[in-house]
Amino acid sequence: MATQVQRQVKVHGIESENGTSHQFGPVTPLTGFSTVGDLAFNAEKTSFRLPDGSTEVWIASTGTGFVVGSGDRLLAEWKNDGKQARVSPAMVNEDRAESAQLLQLALGCSPPGSDSDDLALQLTWASIYALWLHPNHRENDIIAISVDSERVGEYLRCTGLAITSPFSESTSGPDAIYWLQREAFWQGAGAPDNQHWLRSRPEGSFPGFNSKLGVFASQLGFTRKGNVCTVHPVRPPKPKPGAVIYSRFIVELGQQLEIHHIDASNPAHFEAYTRWQNSDRVNAGWKERGPDEKHRAYLAAQLADPHTMSCVFLWDGELAGYTEIGWVKEDNAACFFGAQCNIVVGEHDQNSHILVGEEHFRGGKRYEAVATSIKHTCFLRDPRTRQVVAEPRCDLSHVHIQNKYLPQEKKKRFDLPHKTAMLFALQRERFFQEGHFV
Repeated sequence: MATQVQRQVKVHGIESENGTSHQFGPVTPLTGFSTVGDLAFNAEKTSFRLPDGSTEVWIASTGTGFVVGSGDRLLAEWKNDGKQARVSPAMVNEDRAESAQLLQLALGCSPPGSDSDDLALQLTWASIYALWLHPNHRENDIIAISVDSERVGEYLRCTGLAITSPFSESTSGPDAIYWLQREAFWQGAGAPDNQHWLRSRPEGSFPGFNSKLGVFASQLGFTRKGNVCTVHPVRPPKPKPGAVIYSRFIVELGQQLEIHHIDASNPAHFEAYTRWQNSDRVNAGWKERGPDEKHRAYLAAQLADPHTMSCVFLWDGELAGYTEIGWVKEDNAACFFGAQCNIVVGEHDQNSHILVGEEHFRGGKRYEAVATSIKHTCFLRDPRTRQVVAEPRCDLSHVHIQNKYLPQEKKKRFDLPHKTAMLFALQRERFFQEGHFV
């Protein structure tokens, strides 16, 4: 084993000793090794990028645990010394309960101090993210861990990123056992503001103001338009056109998926949108073919309508398709499934529509990633959203794809003025428990 070597790397403007820069720093090596070359892995690395789209992180098995790194630097280690911990909830009988390895987190961060304390929390979150993406843990509901820092333990508990195991003999310190829960992590618990999958949220866009509120303040609104005549909560403002709304790396495809608020004044956005809508394949489902004037008018109306938002999604920066997300209560389709469809629409429930424009970005896995990310955006932007509904035309092929790749309920076939649709409803609890985030 190589001797421990001090290395400092760049974070928030701090430059490394050797001139290189890094998102995580200052970072010191973990005890016993200093670089990737000093460590033998028992499996291939699982690599991904954080939501900023540039910070690369990887995780690999060591046989008894895992190491987390970035480039040739080791950021953290998940150790196991043979201890087991219960991972079955309290309502499960002891003779039926399951146990698993207790993973102990060791961070490769610098000594305590204000900057390094924040760094330790960022490293903790990134290390937990890596753990959920590793093949050994992707399907777990609960992972049992321990940490040796009181501050990290408090961060886990206070943010909801973890809870103290009800079977832990200690509630703090290195002997405390915490449960990481899959659904809490993907809801964004504990995520650093600069690494959240939700990249733009207007109600939190003024640092130092409004951060304690959590959600857009509840106020009564009213819409009377076409089929719609309803009271509903006032909706938050939309991000500016062109803003990045969501970003997540898709491990199985090795690419970053981003969702942007469409900007009709951006020639790249507008050209792609019109080309997609005017293609035979897309027009068969959307029926929006027409001249530029028609498309500009449609996008302008979408921008002006507070209940809906038009977006484009991109793979590694390449425009791939179009989506709309909106609030169901004031949507013109809501009145047609308000009865005899086995669904109750809540005040904050949302809907979505998806159009894959580029042929080379079609396919089941890509559709699954896009659809999951769009639903994820809906649930993240308002935690009061209990379900996201969709009503695609019932004879389109992607009805079967939706049924296959999303953990949603197929309610029933119903008629709209312009189509016969299949009603789907995706419940919040089931999405965060079963959604495919890899």
